[in-house]
Amino acid sequence: MKNYKNIIASTKWLKRVILSYTKLDNLLSKLSYALWVGTKWSLFDHSATCCLSGHDPRMGRRISTCLLGGAIIMFCITACDDSSSGAGPDPVAEISSSSGDDAISSSSVTDKGTSSGGSSVSSGKENSSSSAKSSSSTDSKSSSSNGLIPESCEEKDENRILTIYDTGERYVCKSGQYVKIESSSSSKVKKTCSADEEGTTRREDGVRFVCEDGYWVPVESSSSSKVSSSSYFDMTEQFNEKVSYGEFTDLRDGHKYRTVSMYDDSFERTYVIFAENLNYGKMVPGGTVQGDSTKYCYDDDSWYCENGWGGLYTWSNAMGFPAVCDSVSISAEACSQKFVYPSGYGQPQNYVQHQGICPDGWHIMNSGEWAHLDQRTGGSVAHYMGSKVAGFSNENLYGMSLLPAGYWNPVALEYGYISNSALYWLPQQYPEYDDCSYRVAIRTNEFNRTFRGLKTQGFSVRCVKNY
Repeated sequence: MKNYKNIIASTKWLKRVILSYTKLDNLLSKLSYALWVGTKWSLFDHSATCCLSGHDPRMGRRISTCLLGGAIIMFCITACDDSSSGAGPDPVAEISSSSGDDAISSSSVTDKGTSSGGSSVSSGKENSSSSAKSSSSTDSKSSSSNGLIPESCEEKDENRILTIYDTGERYVCKSGQYVKIESSSSSKVKKTCSADEEGTTRREDGVRFVCEDGYWVPVESSSSSKVSSSSYFDMTEQFNEKVSYGEFTDLRDGHKYRTVSMYDDSFERTYVIFAENLNYGKMVPGGTVQGDSTKYCYDDDSWYCENGWGGLYTWSNAMGFPAVCDSVSISAEACSQKFVYPSGYGQPQNYVQHQGICPDGWHIMNSGEWAHLDQRTGGSVAHYMGSKVAGFSNENLYGMSLLPAGYWNPVALEYGYISNSALYWLPQQYPEYDDCSYRVAIRTNEFNRTFRGLKTQGFSVRCVKNY
């Protein structure tokens, strides 16, 4: 009987311990209480049976000891789980932990399966750690998604974008739940502008504005019949005139490109590379599904394409693949295209010579070729390979004349990062996400070719002559 009382006292003590932690974590206390009740009555019945049936009286002491141990375990479970409710590390740098980059990426790929009901759901991520703009309104809950989009999401999926292709609705994972992305043009366009912005232009929702007398005025309403060229970049120093350039004419449209030659000691071969961004195709507005022979021009302004900045291409268009390949992995049933990997390389995926949108006899600059630039400059690609125009303002020693041409952001539906980032597609599928690909990111004091980008983003392209 004495042992029986010890058991009852222990269970009461256990109850007090667990209930005290209810104040700390209501959810876990409910779970703990449920476990306690089950444990209490299970052990109580067992101990009573032992006592009444004449079992070894030491059993009671053993049970008391077990209850005490159980209380300690419950204490640890409750105390250690504080991390579940805490704010974890900022997930936006998940594309590259070294740079905090990619307000650009983010980076979207289609999940391996599709949702029920035959509607295709694409998923992706937008990295927003730096200055890339996000959608101005993401307040709508996912309840309108007809069950295709889960209401909750995990911390690792923060900023993942899900798209329902039947309706075009897009949802982003924010703070543990998917919310609908809404665009609001009224919040994007500034009503006033600073004196430093006077005469400059910007484009919002397809409308071009000029800063005039302290206000952003639609170009069509501007007092000037034509926006002054001073609002654009001075391109006189795009190239390094001390470098001996070659020249290539694209027979498809007659466009002439300067080229540079670089010898690679490792492979004992010479790379002939475009010294300017590819500018092939007809301009279409940002967000339009690109097809063969189309491109975006920054700010939907043809001036950028025609004056050295080149076109901005979605990944599928740059690779010469159908647009569906932006949402599914290559070699999938819907995207039967694939890359031809060369032999004789430890990592053949880095040396693919894939023509894509480049002219005949040329291919999309691959990861191995970009790595040579990195090696040649000791990691200072922007300094020694960047044009003096805009943000880089560098030596351009080798004449590559890289320009920070920015990109098209399909999530925020706007252009961004001009004069800040030079971004180039690579002929490589990102393995973990169907709608992402590898890309090169170049900024001042930064070079990375392992970032992933959402395939529907618009990036630049450089071409290299086949060898």
